[in-house]
Amino acid sequence: MIVDASVVIDAVADPGPRGLAARTAFADQPAAERMSSPGHLAFEVLSGLRAAANRPSHPLQAEDVERALRDAEALGIAIDATPWADVSRARQLAQGSIRYADAVYVAAAERLQTTLLTADARIQGSGAQVGCTIVTVTPDPSPA
Repeated sequence: MIVDASVVIDAVADPGPRGLAARTAFADQPAAERMSSPGHLAFEVLSGLRAAANRPSHPLQAEDVERALRDAEALGIAIDATPWADVSRARQLAQGSIRYADAVYVAAAERLQTTLLTADARIQGSGAQVGCTIVTVTPDPSPA
């Protein structure tokens, strides 16, 4: 399974329903299933955590970023190199309105013939012709 930054950030930085949904999605993964991601995952996670910590209304504060990074590492996601073929495929996918960074996750999932786990509904809704299954993690709509 390929994991993108959006679901990791939700899992480690959101104490609300989005975070709960993300943490549940990770907990539900079979232990034998390898979770991996292209190399830019770590940079996207760091960038997203800093952005969250810089929003005055977000519960994640600047002093929490280091802990959130450790929590992200503890998820056990292998970070793999991105082959040039994935970069080329990402360029093609971006023609369908997927951000390049997201398109690299899709390209990796296609190459490995596996699922992409994300919290970003824009990927599936982009209209790009993707060749992998995309599981978009969303909060449970039923009241608690």
